[in-house]
Amino acid sequence: MNSPENFNTANIKLSLDARPLLAQGIHPLEQVQKECAILLPGEIFEIITPFPPSPMIEKMAAAGFETFSANGEDGMVHTYFKK
Repeated sequence: MNSPENFNTANIKLSLDARPLLAQGIHPLEQVQKECAILLPGEIFEIITPFPPSPMIEKMAAAGFETFSANGEDGMVHTYFKK
């Protein structure tokens, strides 16, 4: 999905590089949900993964977050959850 027009990188308040967790076999969904719960309206959480985290995107969208993903220059998938 393309970046929404109202997306501003200044609104990224939290970021998680999930690669170390995934390498240990830890799924970051619970951590993402906890961190997103403290966001204020308009704030954005970013997660960096080597693949699109489709189930996580679906869960966060169902919880009322705007979501989108983009391939970063680093070759990773950057997914954003906006409250």
